[in-house]
Amino acid sequence: MLDRDPKTARIGEEILPFEIGHIPEYFQKKAEVELHETPEKIVQCTRKLKELAKRDDILCDVDFTDDILVQYLRMRKYDVDRALETLQTAVKFIRKYPENFCNFSFEETVKALTQHVLTIFPSRCQDGCAIFLIELDKWKLDQFSLREFKQLLVLVLFQALQMHPMTQVNGFKVIFDVKITSLRLLKILTPHNMWLLYHGTQECVPGRFKGIHIVNDSIVFKTAWLILKHFFSEKLKKRIHFHSSPKGLLDHFPKSVLPVSYAGEAEDYNPAQETWLKNVMTPEKLDKLGGGLFKNLEELL
Repeated sequence: MLDRDPKTARIGEEILPFEIGHIPEYFQKKAEVELHETPEKIVQCTRKLKELAKRDDILCDVDFTDDILVQYLRMRKYDVDRALETLQTAVKFIRKYPENFCNFSFEETVKALTQHVLTIFPSRCQDGCAIFLIELDKWKLDQFSLREFKQLLVLVLFQALQMHPMTQVNGFKVIFDVKITSLRLLKILTPHNMWLLYHGTQECVPGRFKGIHIVNDSIVFKTAWLILKHFFSEKLKKRIHFHSSPKGLLDHFPKSVLPVSYAGEAEDYNPAQETWLKNVMTPEKLDKLGGGLFKNLEELL
C-alpha cells in the first residue's frame, strides 16, 4: 500500500519538494504504519524520554527541545529505551569531537555546494526521502578541508531534519559518485575517518538512511571500501546499491528528480541550495541547531 513506483511518480503528486514544512496525509499514514506513530504516542513518549534523560548521568545537563526528542523517537520507531541509548551515544560523540559541531562558516559551507561536492536535490524521492549527491572527485582538499566537510555534513543533515518533519519520517537517500582521479583523497580515507563517518551518521544523527547508491566506481574507492564495509551493519549493507552506470539509478529514483548528468532531467540546483543554506545558517537557526545537543561546545575546544 505504501510502495510507489519511481518510474510512474509525478511531480506535485507523489514527488514533493525538499522544502515542505508539514507531513501530508499519505505520509502521516506511513508514519503510523512504519514508525508506530500516533499523536498520543508522540506526547507520551516525548514526556517519558525527557524524564529519563533528566535522570541520566550523561544527559542530565542537556536541555533537550521536544523537537529533537521526537526526531530520535522516530529514528528508533518509538522504542524509548533505544532512543535514550542513541541520545547517550550522540552526546558522548559530540563532546568527544566538538570541533565538528560548532563554529560553522557560511563562506566555507557554500563553497562545497557551489563546487558540487554536496548537492541537495530540490525534490524528494517518490517515497518522501530527501536526496543528497556527493561527488568525491570535485572535493579539492586544498580548498575545502576534512574538518569543513564534517561540519558540512552535520549542518545539512541536522537542519534537513529539524526544518523538515518529512525528512524525520521518511529519511535520506544518498548518491555517492565515487569516481576519484586525485590520489590525495586517499590520505583521508583512513580507518579512523571511515569509522567517524559511519558512527556519526548512523548512530548519532537522528535520521533514517534508506538507501546508499554508489556510481562510477574507482580503484581508489575500492581500496576504501575494503575498510569501510567492516563498519556497516548488516541492515545498512542491504541498503547499499552499486551501479555500473548512472542509468541504474532510474530503478530507484524518478527521472525528473535526477540531474541530466545522472540520466535524469533536472537542471542546476545551486541557486536553490544557496538560498536554503542562507536560511538555515542565520544566527537564530544555528542557535537552535541540534535541539540542545550543541550548546556550549566552544568550552570543550
